[in-house]
Amino acid sequence: MKRLLKFIAAMLFAVVAFAGCESVNQSVPLPTIEIAEVEVSANSITIYVTATNAEECAYTLFDGDVITAEQILATGEKVAAGGALCTVKNLESDTTYYVVAAARNAAGEAMSNVLIVKTNAGGAGGNEDDNNDDNNDDNTGDGDFELPDIEGVENIVITKTKDGRWYEPYNYYVTFVRDNGDRIILDFYTLDETMSQYFPYGQYTFATNYAPYTIYPETSGYFPAGKGDGEGYNFTDGYVSVDVVNGYYAIYMMLTYEVDGESKSIQGYYNGILSGASVPEGDDNGSEELIEVLEVGATSFQFRINAESDQYWRCSVVDKRTYDQTQSNPGAWVVTYGFMLQGPLTFNWENGKICEYVPGLQMSVTSSTDYLIIAALMDYSEGDENSLLGGVEVVQIRTNAEAEGTGSVDMTITEVGANEVTFDCIFGDDVWCCYVAMMETANLQEIKDGKYAMADYASYEECMLSLVPGLSHDFMRQFLESQYDYKWDSLKYGTSYTPCIKIVDMNNGAKYIELEPFTTSK
Repeated sequence: MKRLLKFIAAMLFAVVAFAGCESVNQSVPLPTIEIAEVEVSANSITIYVTATNAEECAYTLFDGDVITAEQILATGEKVAAGGALCTVKNLESDTTYYVVAAARNAAGEAMSNVLIVKTNAGGAGGNEDDNNDDNNDDNTGDGDFELPDIEGVENIVITKTKDGRWYEPYNYYVTFVRDNGDRIILDFYTLDETMSQYFPYGQYTFATNYAPYTIYPETSGYFPAGKGDGEGYNFTDGYVSVDVVNGYYAIYMMLTYEVDGESKSIQGYYNGILSGASVPEGDDNGSEELIEVLEVGATSFQFRINAESDQYWRCSVVDKRTYDQTQSNPGAWVVTYGFMLQGPLTFNWENGKICEYVPGLQMSVTSSTDYLIIAALMDYSEGDENSLLGGVEVVQIRTNAEAEGTGSVDMTITEVGANEVTFDCIFGDDVWCCYVAMMETANLQEIKDGKYAMADYASYEECMLSLVPGLSHDFMRQFLESQYDYKWDSLKYGTSYTPCIKIVDMNNGAKYIELEPFTTSK
């Protein structure tokens, strides 16, 4: 208490000093700043900072002894000039903390009230209220949070988010839904490197330059219930603060828009899952992983989608090389290419097999290859098959190298034309099938010169065993034994080709061989 009295005395001294200072800029009013407690857990404190006429703001924890505005502004955590929602993390449980803020402008400095907050009881790292049943009805954990009363600003209640989509690695578009059905649509621009796994924390303001931590006003707005996307009101000003509380996104928004020339402002707070963005890192809510890899072989793998019986979800499997060649990201990819299913399912993803859950989908799996399994729960409550409920989960696996084979194939080229080659192929007794690819010799040489290592293959042979099936015609024993003079067409004229063959024996062992190059006629 003595330390607190000394601190209050210091604050009074600062006010007197400012009043007697002739150098104060009389044309600019002194700033004001206040802090209010929002939420307290065992290891974090969330506060709301409100500032007016401020050019610079900051807050800090201190020991209750004398502290000055200069110290706070020099060493504290910076806050946007208008204020923001802030969370102090990694605190000790059952401990008393002092929190104070300061603001500055051309007229001088000001200090806020002092918050004396005691964290909840609990072990280190324990989020004893993260799984509070009261927070599960609408996927939020806002608890008893109350928005501050600000004159001229309407307080709103946000019940959920929907239609969250990443259109590029840095462009995220999401809808917040009010309790009355009104929608707040925001088009965020984030950091390039996020690749949509998590929504970057920080404060977003309106701009038209597509810079990180901005909101694009021309595609963001307020849409009353019953109005379409083109019948709303674009936001003209405001900001959105993004943080994490209790293992979920904590989002505070202060937004302004105009209706028939009249300016309206709203503020709202949401603590829950964010449609299309993964649950924040460090989440300790005990949720089970959506994708569970069960087994990985050379030309097959098995995985399970751990959804509830009434949950809808989308899933896609893609060769990582193909995915890396696109401008997509997990959220856009799974909505565009993922198949829609419901409830828990186990997939036996085996090369050449038809998926029993998705008729007509033939699975492609090659050895020593990286694959991405991408899945996300879908919000199908309103019949929208493309609305992501929460985050997108991505799991990368690598298939095993194939066992060494013993098979042999006798292939004889009988005729070469300008655009085709004709050949006979005779299997050895222990061969089950073979894959034949006519590869341009120049391209093959590039792979031999080291491109196989760039694709993370241990050897040239391992690379070709994986590559040939996707570029080839596959020949079964029964087919080839009934065929003679098999013709391969659509070759380039005057070009050197090398026949590349992958042989699979009766024991599922694999072997790679190359024949002498040939050149098509001009």
